[in-house]
This record gives sequence, C-alpha cells and structure tokens, in this order.
Amino acid sequence: MAIRRNNAAYRHDTMKLHIRRYRPDDRKGVLAAFRSNVPAHFPASEESWLRSALDDPDGPLFVVVDDSGIVGFGGYELSEFYDLGTLVFGLVRADRHGTGIGRALLAYRLLHMAGRKLRPRYVTVDTHPHTAGFFRRCGFVEIARWPAGYRSGRDRVDLRFDLTDEAVAALRARGWRDALTRDDPA
Repeated sequence: MAIRRNNAAYRHDTMKLHIRRYRPDDRKGVLAAFRSNVPAHFPASEESWLRSALDDPDGPLFVVVDDSGIVGFGGYELSEFYDLGTLVFGLVRADRHGTGIGRALLAYRLLHMAGRKLRPRYVTVDTHPHTAGFFRRCGFVEIARWPAGYRSGRDRVDLRFDLTDEAVAALRARGWRDALTRDDPA
C-alpha cells in the first residue's frame, strides 16, 4: 500500500510504521500528538478528557509509531448492552496528516473490533464537521448533526459504520490489515 506524504507516494515499509497497544510510557508522545492538533482539530479543553481516557480506558487504545516516535493514537469502546462499538480519539500528529496513517489506524481499529467476542454490528464516532468527510470517505454515514453539540461550542457530527461481514472482507481486501506491521492480533 502506498502512503501519501506531501503529495509524494511512499511505501509503508519505507516509513516503518507500527501499530501496537498503548502503554503508560506512551503518554507523553500521545499528549504531544494531541497538542499538535490544537486548536485546528481539537479544543485544548479536551486534553483533560484524553488524560482521563489514558488513565482509565474503557476499551483498548493503540498508538502508531515510526522512527520519530508516536505519530497516531486511537481506541474504541464496546457496549455490553447494545450491538455497538464507539471510536475514541483517533488522531494523527499534525505534521503527518494526509499520509494514510489515519485511514490505516481506523481500519486497524475496525478489524480489531471485528475479531472480538462482542463484535459490534454498528460502530459510531462523533467528530467535528471538518473531519466528518474523512469518515464518510471511509464508509461511514452521517446520522446526526448537532449545532454547538460539544461543550466547547463546536458543532458535532455523529456517524455510523455497519461492521458487516462484507465490510470486514472489504477492509481486508484493501490490505489494511497488512498496511502496517502489528504486534497485537485482532
């Protein structure tokens, strides 16, 4: 899979990217990646929520790492009562936007959910309008739009992905499972 970086194609093996489970010693790198996206993609006020999620996660969290350190972060939560998974965070260090890292991390999380005993039928995400297009291009459909839906005053968009067998097969066929090296089996 070719990954785009500054309008030039690089093969993923050239970039030496790796997705793995978050560890406590990743905290500083995750916070730095988050801060690189403030205020364009996250309000600074969400850092306290991120810190809370790192301290007491409600589901698995992952980092994307290259030779420079942590370049991406995200996780998900699964409901015990609803046939639902929810993506949490999902960010790429600002200097690596547009390289394919976000798409690979998203696919990784979807495939990881698909391999769980409590595999959800639906996966949801809430995000800002300027990033909703990314999720639509990845197969999500918009289900709600909330003007000033975040306490920060930013608008909120809710999207849903149907994690069907066909969707999982399509993710695998695109090579997302093999796009980056991994040490955490789905």
